[in-house]
Amino acid sequence: MIGLARRPGKVLEVALVNNMPDQALAATQAQFARLVRAGARGREIKWRCYWLPGLERGDVARRFLERSHEDIEALYRRGADALIVTGSEPRAARLDHEPYWPQMQTLVDWARLHTHSTIWSCLAAHAATLHLAGIERRRMPRKISGVYSFRETGSDWSGEEPSRARLTPHSRYNDLPRAELERKGFHVAACSDEAGVDMYWREEPSLFVFLQGHPEYDADTLLKEYRRDVLRYLAGERDDYPAPPENYFGDETRRRLGMLKDRVSAGACGAERELSEILSGETRQADWARDTARLYRNWLEAVSRRTDALRNSA
Repeated sequence: MIGLARRPGKVLEVALVNNMPDQALAATQAQFARLVRAGARGREIKWRCYWLPGLERGDVARRFLERSHEDIEALYRRGADALIVTGSEPRAARLDHEPYWPQMQTLVDWARLHTHSTIWSCLAAHAATLHLAGIERRRMPRKISGVYSFRETGSDWSGEEPSRARLTPHSRYNDLPRAELERKGFHVAACSDEAGVDMYWREEPSLFVFLQGHPEYDADTLLKEYRRDVLRYLAGERDDYPAPPENYFGDETRRRLGMLKDRVSAGACGAERELSEILSGETRQADWARDTARLYRNWLEAVSRRTDALRNSA
């Protein structure tokens, strides 16, 4: 691959560029590290984490990044066989108006020629697609939040035959239309009528895999996001009362959350305490874990094949 340094041995250098909000930095690092190490299936992994300048951080988050992540320039010097880039909480209406947009463009251009494959997650997928193909994401009438079933189209970069429908958590306000992606040369690997495109890909020449969802989420991540959004509403930080994630909570929890919303609308007090009580009784399982494990296993196998081919040609 053009521009990709040859590294000796069979160790895979896998990098994470962690752009998540402050409160999710540590959980995101742990989620992806667990998936990559499990998906390696015995192949030695060198795992490194990096941070992108331009994202506003609090003091606690900055100290965490200084302890466990390196500046993006270290990635450019060292290189990586494979790369994962996360999204972040949007601050601007347009991605190209975000303060980190120039740094994101540089990262996309670097990854094209200096990785065997890169996974772009959620907002990072939207940003990379905008930079590569000029496709603007579109704001949806409501947030796509929940666990959805996606059918595999047969256009899978892994070479596997389509299997049963796969489950993936999603949490986003924006979407990329399938027809426009396909017009610009992207291959849609999984989609649904309910939540749109889940995964798509394109050779850049690095294999770029784009995920609009969050297969890496823990069982309770959507629960924590919903609690955060309700608390923001109660604090006057958002105008609309959030809907619960779809296909996620049990029937009794949904019933009680609906009643809580009605009481809040009627001006009742004590909503924060009642919300915590309701959610503390919900036991969640990561029903999507098997599908996520298969995704990262296939991805690392694809990276290994490309890495081995380059090393064997040396």
